[in-house]
Amino acid sequence: MVLLRHISIALTAAVAALGSALFIALNYFYKRRIWSPQAEYCTIKEEEEDRGKRQVLVLGLDGAGKSSMLQGLTPGEPAAKRGHCRPTRGFNFMSLSAPACQLDFLEIGGGEDLRRYWSDYLRKTHVLVYVVDSSDRRRLPLAKAELHRLLRVEPSLPVVVLGNKQDKPNAVSISELHEALSLGSVTEDRKLFLLAAQLASDSALRNSCRGLETFQDLLLQLI
Repeated sequence: MVLLRHISIALTAAVAALGSALFIALNYFYKRRIWSPQAEYCTIKEEEEDRGKRQVLVLGLDGAGKSSMLQGLTPGEPAAKRGHCRPTRGFNFMSLSAPACQLDFLEIGGGEDLRRYWSDYLRKTHVLVYVVDSSDRRRLPLAKAELHRLLRVEPSLPVVVLGNKQDKPNAVSISELHEALSLGSVTEDRKLFLLAAQLASDSALRNSCRGLETFQDLLLQLI
């Protein structure tokens, strides 16, 4: 009887220890899987990162046309939907298959509450795409300040500045945009390019996506 009692106590203790271990493991796993845009992004980077994938971070002030640019790159996207996107409130993710690799575009909203987190995502990025509304003259100084803040964080990261909405009658020219953003002050060892685009046009599809072919080819060369 004494032996059986000791065996019973030992089995009870073992079951309790196993249960505790399972609870801790499940609790850890559950916490890891609680969804949030940032947690989801980290999970993608940790579990699905591959040598054939390249991260393209898309930033810019709210209303600059970041989502329209991503839609313009999406094969088969109806022309009626292009240039009519709601402002991104959090994160937007899109993958584009290319012959040599897969481009993973991560767009982060440009609202004031989200801009503080932009720099946190530069470390694992291969190319930064910064979209500027060429017709929003009033906020060009703010667009410049945010761009140069990002440039200071990652001095060697390739950057493509996309001067969007060039079809608007009050849009600044590319040369004016170059001066307004003080791109001439960027060191020569940095790979930095300024392209024109009109992604929010209501005209024909060939006009609304003007510049995207050059933009996509440039991205593939940079990465």
